[in-house]
Amino acid sequence: MKSFWSYTALHIAIFSWGASGIMANLLTLPSAGLVVYRAFIAFAVLLIYNYIMRTQQDMTMRDRIYILFTGVVLGAHWWCFFSGIQYSTVSIGLICISSTPVFVAFIQPFVSKTKIKKSQILLGGLSMVALAIIYNFESNYRFGIFLGITAGFLDAVFTVMASRTKQTLTEASVTQYHTLGAGMVIFVVYGLSEPNWQWVTLQTTADIWGVLFLGIICSALAMSLYLFAMKKLSAFTASLSLSLEAIYGIILALIIFGEREVMSAGLYFGATLLIGCVIADGLWNRHVNARQTQKLSAID
Repeated sequence: MKSFWSYTALHIAIFSWGASGIMANLLTLPSAGLVVYRAFIAFAVLLIYNYIMRTQQDMTMRDRIYILFTGVVLGAHWWCFFSGIQYSTVSIGLICISSTPVFVAFIQPFVSKTKIKKSQILLGGLSMVALAIIYNFESNYRFGIFLGITAGFLDAVFTVMASRTKQTLTEASVTQYHTLGAGMVIFVVYGLSEPNWQWVTLQTTADIWGVLFLGIICSALAMSLYLFAMKKLSAFTASLSLSLEAIYGIILALIIFGEREVMSAGLYFGATLLIGCVIADGLWNRHVNARQTQKLSAID
């Protein structure tokens, strides 16, 4: 039963993240406004939740600074993700951030000081080919694709940094500081560069409901559910399941936006190759880990 709730939490989080890309096209706000509202609403919700449930934890100043800085990376990722979608399409943006696990595979060894596996070099090369195919076939959206790939890279950096956060801290407490850092960096940068504040103006009722959905469902709830699931499920299961974010989002985009989201055959071929590389890497890592476990068992 515990596994059932963990899988449920994981897929609710992933589906919510897939749906968040839809908001970038439905709302009138620019990407900076979306990030600021998303982050600060999530922060407020989690602050209230932690106070009522008494789950707020005492952290060292070092922990707070580290988690806030991790949140800054998250804010930059959100900005690139929303901007990429606004400069291209929901489908392209979601496909591009599917590159996250590939970037993780290359960043993690540098952090943990281990060798990069040959399989990761091969799959990483194929992933770059997949992104090049997408870039070539969707030449009208090259800037959006660039922003989407940057979002994937920043998501990988955030993932690696978040994985090094103290395991004793609660999901809600960590997410609270992540969202605070994410909102602060964009608020400061845009507050200084565009002091007219038009980038945070809510023009329609849909804007109000949209930012509430982003802040409460796609951030406060989804991020807490994901961290909860990560404590119960293997990293293999989580990373493999994240590939579904693009699939969930693309299906939603096709339903909502129709023909506007129908891309070229080359894009779908590149997307299939990219997601296939992510799945292959996860399956290969599981195979290697299983063999190592068998060897250790044989020695014992």
